Amino acid sequence: MFFKKKIKFTIDTLINEDSLIKGNTTYAGGVRLDGKIIGNVSVLTGKHEGTLIMGEGSEIRGNIIVHNAIIGGKVTGNIRALEYIEIHPKADIKGNIEYKALEVHSGAKILGALQLMSNAVIKKYTKEIEVITKKS
Repeated sequence: MFFKKKIKFTIDTLINEDSLIKGNTTYAGGVRLDGKIIGNVSVLTGKHEGTLIMGEGSEIRGNIIVHNAIIGGKVTGNIRALEYIEIHPKADIKGNIEYKALEVHSGAKILGALQLMSNAVIKKYTKEIEVITKKS
């Protein structure tokens, strides 16, 4: 018998369905997105790993780099999940996905390649995040 590990995420910021953000966005901690972002989304290093949770009506048009992601909306761009990504049934992704751990629910639409990241690649992206954090 298999037991699914329960993963808990902290949400620090809520972006409601009426919100539209244009431009590249960086954040630390956890974000719940129900609105739209037109631009790249990057996580900063902080006391919590960066988590992005997208509701069913949400949309991002740009590339995403995060530690953890739960995708329920629409993404047009590439996704890098350094730890974990979960793709819900209503998700619609047009872009490549790089991941360490992946869970895809039945009904999810993915038009792109799936690529498991090696530890060396994860370290490289983690260093890039640290550089972005220092500049912020």
